[in-house]
Amino acid sequence: MNIFMFFFKILTLSLVCSSGMSELKPSEDYKFSLNADDSDELQYKLYWKRLEIDEIQFEIHCRASGWVGFGLSPNGGMAGSDIVIGWVNSDGEAYLKDTHAIGKQAPIVDSVQNWHLIDASEQNGITVLKMKRKLYTCDEQNDFDIKFETQRLIFAWSDYDPDNELLNWSYHGANRRIKSVVLLNFADETSGSLIDSEITDSFEYRLNNHLIPAKDTYYLCQMFKIPPLKTDLHLISYQVLIEKESLSFVHHFDVYMCKSSDFERVKKISNMGYECGPGIDDEASSNILKGICEVRTMVFAWAIGGKRSISFPENTGFRFSKSDHETVMVINYHFDNPMIVKDHKDKSGLKFKFTKNLRKYDLGVLTVGIPTTQLDIVVPPRTESVKLSTICYPDCTEKFLPKEGITVFAGNLHTHLAGRALRTKLVRNGKIIKYLFDDQNYDFNYQSNILIQPTKLFPGDSLILECTYSSKNKDQFTVGGFGTKDEMCINFIYYYPKIDFQICSSIKLDEDLTHFYGKL
Repeated sequence: MNIFMFFFKILTLSLVCSSGMSELKPSEDYKFSLNADDSDELQYKLYWKRLEIDEIQFEIHCRASGWVGFGLSPNGGMAGSDIVIGWVNSDGEAYLKDTHAIGKQAPIVDSVQNWHLIDASEQNGITVLKMKRKLYTCDEQNDFDIKFETQRLIFAWSDYDPDNELLNWSYHGANRRIKSVVLLNFADETSGSLIDSEITDSFEYRLNNHLIPAKDTYYLCQMFKIPPLKTDLHLISYQVLIEKESLSFVHHFDVYMCKSSDFERVKKISNMGYECGPGIDDEASSNILKGICEVRTMVFAWAIGGKRSISFPENTGFRFSKSDHETVMVINYHFDNPMIVKDHKDKSGLKFKFTKNLRKYDLGVLTVGIPTTQLDIVVPPRTESVKLSTICYPDCTEKFLPKEGITVFAGNLHTHLAGRALRTKLVRNGKIIKYLFDDQNYDFNYQSNILIQPTKLFPGDSLILECTYSSKNKDQFTVGGFGTKDEMCINFIYYYPKIDFQICSSIKLDEDLTHFYGKL
């Protein structure tokens, strides 16, 4: 073989492989998808959609020529997991096995097979598996129910087929990934009907190599300005801009629009930031914001594990009003630095996407939460489960909600490391109508928005937020606070149409707290 033919064959093989890897398109339309590997989106792609009321269908595209595994895990580990494994052998025959794991060893085939293979193929080093199962299989011993809550998914693959009879799965080695996700979300916030032609304006802001202090918890209140607007705009989409090196530092942030009165001061500020949060003098912060940001309205919140490209429902947008002046925005960053890393510089930020074609409804955010204080949130040490709650009372909704009500479509649940479950009940006329949000399998590292079937909230309704914590491995009290090792209990609720109603919570009186703790 001459050198020309040699390189021609290598080039041809490369093009074939690249073509196969780049055409990871599903065989039909799916509502949801995710990449198992954040650093290589072509390695393992999962698509899924709900079929009938009690069935779900998945399609896997994995760059592997052997077996491919997908499972539901109690904690991201192998033990106790419900796993399905599929492969296509050298004769083109496809296999799918419903299995479970009892430890760090080869999965065991279930006596009852509840996964059903629809189609499978292997071509150019890509294995495709299409399969379905019931949400509830009644196999309580070996199967996980698929619920409307956070679930830990595990992924693994190999380039070796098992023996069709012995089912001797080869060890996956480093070919393993873990993801948390809500499989039964009502909608996909990363897609929707947003198209480029709908976007008429955009604005991007980033920190300029901001030095993160060498301390465990750091809050930065960063101001920036949006230029004067000639017409009202709707914010319909945004991107969270975090570089790979900063992913472990950015814990969460809240984004606010400011109401300003001193526009001469506004003109003089230029992307001003200051340290805020725990241990910082509130009076000093108030002086900084005087005339610049006297009233803040929340636009949205983002937390660790959340999706970084978000589109609002097609009938809503957050309104930015026409103005001859610049609009001041504040990003309240929470940086987490438990390893006390020195000299890390951050360039995190946001990209806003606007439209002049105003949508039907203005979007609003209602915050329901327990006050973040050391007296309102107290979790004793070495305790398996502690439940705390707060109430948005009927008197409040009666006062602030319009007669026709508001429509809730999404929420973001937030606690810190001790949080295990959060639930928001919708109560009407003294009866629980439904659990508006219910995540009994909360994952601190996956705080994405939960999208629900749009639900009406009427005057006189009440909301009860419950947060469950576990401190069984801690020797000290955990109290409310802004640090990651402290605790919070918050539900950011997204709704439309927007009204003047930002926070609704029950507050314990100081004398009641003093009386309670005085008895301990």
